[in-house]
Amino acid sequence: MSCFPARFLPLLVLATPLLAADVELTDTVQLPECHSLGWVRANTQPKEQKTWDGVLDEAKWGTPSPQQAVSRNWDWRLTDDEWRQAVAAKGEGKKEDVKFDLWIPESVKTAKGIVVMSGHGSGENLFKHPELRKMAAELNLAVFKFVGNPMQRGFWPRSLLYDRLKQYGEKAGHPELANAPLFLYGHSNGTGFSAIFTATEGSRVWAWVSMRPGTTFQVYQPGAAQVPGLVIFGEDDPFLARPSKEENLTVVEVMRKKHAALWTSTVEPKTGHGPGEKTWPLVFSFLRHTFAARVPADSDPGKGPVKLTVPAVESGSLGKNWDAAVGGYQTLTVAPFQAYSGDKATASWLVNEAFAKDWQTFQKEGKVGGAGS
Repeated sequence: MSCFPARFLPLLVLATPLLAADVELTDTVQLPECHSLGWVRANTQPKEQKTWDGVLDEAKWGTPSPQQAVSRNWDWRLTDDEWRQAVAAKGEGKKEDVKFDLWIPESVKTAKGIVVMSGHGSGENLFKHPELRKMAAELNLAVFKFVGNPMQRGFWPRSLLYDRLKQYGEKAGHPELANAPLFLYGHSNGTGFSAIFTATEGSRVWAWVSMRPGTTFQVYQPGAAQVPGLVIFGEDDPFLARPSKEENLTVVEVMRKKHAALWTSTVEPKTGHGPGEKTWPLVFSFLRHTFAARVPADSDPGKGPVKLTVPAVESGSLGKNWDAAVGGYQTLTVAPFQAYSGDKATASWLVNEAFAKDWQTFQKEGKVGGAGS
């Protein structure tokens, strides 16, 4: 596929027999590496910077040299035209397979939202998770996944996803997919998808998850501040230890303080870089409660784009952040925003009291009761 304009190979096929009730579509296309965020950063971002505004310094991520600050910064601006100019100058690079999958429950007549995930890392397991599929049937959601180097760690331009959802919607008899709100999931460097896509497309995203971010500089996205975000670290994840747990855990606190971010910081005790079965119920709770808070009950993406509700920060609850010096399971204070007695500016923001209870239990016991209460 050429970078201008995007063209997809006609390989869309039914992954199950025609008599199957659920919608299952899959196809594989070849995309050039110029779409990947790694290529974009290497070919469009400055290598040096003589002056620097100090944003990352205020995040307590040490005092890097100006060059280091630029190389580690993921909060950059790039237009589609600038990207095309870079492709014209540098070449589109080699092509690699990207596989796309869509699943819609039989019972869903109009999808009111789409759970979109990078298949990088744990995304493959999440796509097939029975509890997610049960929730999709309950909430009238579609589930969509992509995997392959040109996209799985984040991609440019954003139309790659929008065009694909529109095409799949037409093939599946669900044209509303072109307008349905999105819930995004990225594991490790898949945060380059979930956080950075949200930063530029927040009006379409009702919430997003960074599971064990590969680098917290991907997480620092002021443009995504008003979209509820859940960042889940593993206590024993080697990525969390570089350069230190204390510095990496500060990213959500700084986003809360500087940008009033509607974000939640979570640390799963005694776990490494991958989530486990005890992790998913917290993700599903977050999905459920943010969907209720942001997607109007009477919305119909079949009639056009959905205007998402933006919760006031005062409408949620707050929770004391996990203490790296203490470690392990911790009983963390939670309270409605106005009643919270700690530092309101840096505490984790929790979308409602029900999710706050699940989050508190997770931090205390490493699990919640089910797939979201």
